[in-house]
Amino acid sequence: MKRAIPPAKLMPGDILLYRGVGLVSDAIRFIDRSQVSHSAVFLGRHGEMGRTVGEAIREGVVRRELPKSTEHAEWVESRRLKAPPATLEPVLERAACYLERGERYAFEQILLLAFLCITRSLAGSSALGRFLRVTLDAAAEFLLQLVRTGREPMICSEFVCRCYREGLPGSLDVPERAPGGRAADVGKMHGIRRGSTLAALIDSRGGAPAEGVVDLPALAGMSRPADASAVDEAIRDYLDDVQKRPPRAARIDLELSGLEPSLVRFSGALFRARTLPGEGPLPRAAAMDALFEAAADFVTPGDLQRSRSLAFCGKLKTRE
Repeated sequence: MKRAIPPAKLMPGDILLYRGVGLVSDAIRFIDRSQVSHSAVFLGRHGEMGRTVGEAIREGVVRRELPKSTEHAEWVESRRLKAPPATLEPVLERAACYLERGERYAFEQILLLAFLCITRSLAGSSALGRFLRVTLDAAAEFLLQLVRTGREPMICSEFVCRCYREGLPGSLDVPERAPGGRAADVGKMHGIRRGSTLAALIDSRGGAPAEGVVDLPALAGMSRPADASAVDEAIRDYLDDVQKRPPRAARIDLELSGLEPSLVRFSGALFRARTLPGEGPLPRAAAMDALFEAAADFVTPGDLQRSRSLAFCGKLKTRE
């Protein structure tokens, strides 16, 4: 039985990994072959707030009280560096810098799920095509909402990694590939798995650059609020179906699945959200290049849980 630790035993700089509840969290864990779907950095006591964490959520990169941050999680575990440095102050200083400009960022779990959907090899299902389209379209809408408010996306685990990699370079080792997955032969794009949607896109073009443009103003004008019920329904149908079938890897066909328009919308929205200035048509090749770069570098909460640099401290007791 895994040991439990009280909040009083947490140390500033500990990495907290959450097993979230809900269908999006279920899908994240299933595709990432992981037990967790969210991550944060424990910051220690902060005045009258008591024990706090820093995390990327919809409202931005924020400091929240520990009980508030963990209240909806099924469980939360703590991990810390196996070879601790003399001090973790540089990590906490980087967290403080992001907190100071926290309103510049925002995160929604659908964005993490979208990246998993296009970079990981997926289980085959007749419901897969709709699941991918709905997920990418919902993530694109979230990104366009950020564009309209002048904000940038930051995934929860990206925030954690930035704090460590910028504060203590070389201290955090994150695996380049998930268990059971082989990286596609695409140069530095080690985060893209062979058999994934992006690998299928590379294979379909034989390495040739994408043609045409993404009309970003038109893309923003045609966007509409994401239907959460449609996302939940698509996830439920996919997860239910794969549980009924013998395990098999999906073979992604971009044309038959009607997936390419959703990929184009997602890539254009991501490019616009990461490079806020500028209007007018965007070369599709530039949008796709930016998508490949972001996909190759992105880190999941599951990657943090698998990191060989981190030691398991225990699962957090909800009550002391």
